[in-house]
Amino acid sequence: MLNFSLSDDQIALRDMVRKFVQQDIIPNAAKFDESGDFPKEIINKAWELGLMNIAIPEKFGGMGLGIIEDVVISEELGAGCLGMTTSIAVNTLALYPILIGGTEAQIEEFAVPFLSSPKLAAFCLTEPGSGSDAGSLSTMAKEEGDHFVVNGSKMWITNAGHAELFTVFCTTNKDLKTKGIICLVIPANTPGISLGKHENKLGQRCSDTRALTFENVRVPKKNMIGKFGEGFKIAMRTLDRTRTPIAAGAVGAARSAMTYAKNYSKERKQFGQPIANFQAIQFM
Repeated sequence: MLNFSLSDDQIALRDMVRKFVQQDIIPNAAKFDESGDFPKEIINKAWELGLMNIAIPEKFGGMGLGIIEDVVISEELGAGCLGMTTSIAVNTLALYPILIGGTEAQIEEFAVPFLSSPKLAAFCLTEPGSGSDAGSLSTMAKEEGDHFVVNGSKMWITNAGHAELFTVFCTTNKDLKTKGIICLVIPANTPGISLGKHENKLGQRCSDTRALTFENVRVPKKNMIGKFGEGFKIAMRTLDRTRTPIAAGAVGAARSAMTYAKNYSKERKQFGQPIANFQAIQFM
């Protein structure tokens, strides 16, 4: 018989994240959502608590946590603020291609430094002309000696304005479709990268979302993750791993909304009694 209960360690993790959310996130969530400012100090505290970069294996000095722990963290964070949840979670999204497709040397060079200080990374797949159709990328990487030269643009890139590293998916030949896609690790300070404006979204405003433009950006070939043409497979495996925690964040937000509505129904009075007494409300 399957046991769906959390382990003692997972319960302790959940309780720790819940305390962090109640003390640091919930009291500040409305302020950051209204202003759109980036909650850097809160993100840094999440890193100090070990809530970021959780998939880096133990052999590299990380925690090597699995998807259950990721879901537990995301649900609790989502109960406080989805904008902050997204900014925290995207580090795993951005580093995961390196962890599953990179060599040990690449993991040491690109992923391990995120364990020593609170850095952010960004996952760069979506483009103006390719959202769900991720195989039709236009951002081009042309070979030039021992470098790729990247030209193109990405959009809806979370953490773009604060990231130190981008994992970027490009095509080398559109005629090859998905077989022509590669994954490149590009430091954010590489010449030729420009940022778009901070997007004022319907929600999650404190999560920094921008467009990125690459103009003759030179990237060493040693920064390619996986083999030539494996970029699409790496992107899909990454999304398979990271979609579930994103859904868990939405569950956390829904849980908080339900709690808020229930408490409000006990306070709001109509016809001389709390609206919680009415049948339609009790159906909830």
